[in-house]
Amino acid sequence: MNKALTKIIVNDTDSYRYAIKCLYENYKNNKSLYDIIRRGAAFAENYKGNTDILWMGINPSYNPKEFIYPSFDKLLFDGIGYWKTVGKILNGIDCNKEHIDLFSVRETRQDFLRLIGKNNEDAIGFFALHLWYTQQFLENYLKPKVIILANKGAGAYLGLYERYIWIGYNKGERIVIDGIPESIGYIYKINGFRKEENIAPKNAVMKGLDGTIILHARFQGNGCPKEQQITTEHIEKLCKYAGIL
Repeated sequence: MNKALTKIIVNDTDSYRYAIKCLYENYKNNKSLYDIIRRGAAFAENYKGNTDILWMGINPSYNPKEFIYPSFDKLLFDGIGYWKTVGKILNGIDCNKEHIDLFSVRETRQDFLRLIGKNNEDAIGFFALHLWYTQQFLENYLKPKVIILANKGAGAYLGLYERYIWIGYNKGERIVIDGIPESIGYIYKINGFRKEENIAPKNAVMKGLDGTIILHARFQGNGCPKEQQITTEHIEKLCKYAGIL
């Protein structure tokens, strides 16, 4: 990893934008990342800290016209397609809500990281640094009480699968909440970090997300079977368990 890049501290929206900008600039001549760097990073126009519910995905799809997304409140209010579905789920929940993707790279295929990073240490270094900045943003600014991880593959980057570490949160034991069936997803409470080495630079300060509740569900867009669809009632039960409502 580039030592200068590993020393960047992210503790608010401006420093997160700065970190990603520096990252893209550093890798602008990497041939394997050419398309990703050329397209630029995609961000929301603003983020709210100290969130109650954080809706999380892997990365934004590629749209040539979109570099900056509106605020999450605006997406929920007048979003279309996928965001209209998310809005139906969350609009009735009265608390502080936010959304973030683990990576800002604009790519529709979600196996992009595996394909680009295969036998490519530079590319893996890019993604590891990006995730380190997102981790800091999560722990130092967003500080979610509940994470709706609406993407099965995204669990690998948080450490929810034994095979993958990346950030490496310790998911603890599964939680069972009455009224939220297993078909919707698995529920965990973060408790520190796994023992294996993660993507954070050596001697980095990690606050962690101890106590944060994660609902690890599948993508809620088109094609999601009814028995796997998250409802407002599910979110309410999750928030009551977490002490938000």
